[in-house]
Amino acid sequence: MKRFYQMETEKKVKTVCAMLIAHRYLCKMKWVSQEGQRTKDIAPEFMFCKDHEDEVRDRLDAVGYNLDLDPQGNFYICAPQDDVDVRYERLDRTETLFLFGLAVTYENKRSEMGRFATVDSDMNELLSLLCVTYRAFEKEPSVSEVRRIMSRFERAGVITRKRGRWSDFDVEFAIQPAIAHVADRATIDAYEKRYAAAIDAAVIDAMDDDAGDDDDE
Repeated sequence: MKRFYQMETEKKVKTVCAMLIAHRYLCKMKWVSQEGQRTKDIAPEFMFCKDHEDEVRDRLDAVGYNLDLDPQGNFYICAPQDDVDVRYERLDRTETLFLFGLAVTYENKRSEMGRFATVDSDMNELLSLLCVTYRAFEKEPSVSEVRRIMSRFERAGVITRKRGRWSDFDVEFAIQPAIAHVADRATIDAYEKRYAAAIDAAVIDAMDDDAGDDDDE
């Protein structure tokens, strides 16, 4: 019986490690659907990792990954050992702006969903934020460019596609809590300040349009 328990535990350790390598994190709380309602519940994978932290850490260490628990104890973070705290990748300007848009969407919505929850969005919402609200692009990025960027972020575990294809402008996706380790609050604030003039201009245009409508009456 003891050997069977050890085998089952080892099997679960392998599964949890595979999840960590694929997604780079495990949240303590997750949203579950019950009778049409979404409620938060403790993630069993997180609790297993907490109960078998040494075994998980040793197995990850053997394949070149580190396991860390965030200071609040709300999620485990997995990263390659040659990284310094987080994984750094060079992004071009368009990729950076898309990441900024995803980060802003996550920050704006996560208060509704709860801390460390995934946030649902779609491509129309993201492009509207970047192209209309912030006016970050002179013209809307091409379909192939959008597909390339979103596929890259999906491979990095920042987003998860829920419905549709990346070439569809109504594709639905979930923004993962891992984005908080890619684009911090200071970076988001800096970009919002940079594009504040565009937001102010949009507000003025809207006010002018309203005034014009009144004149027509």
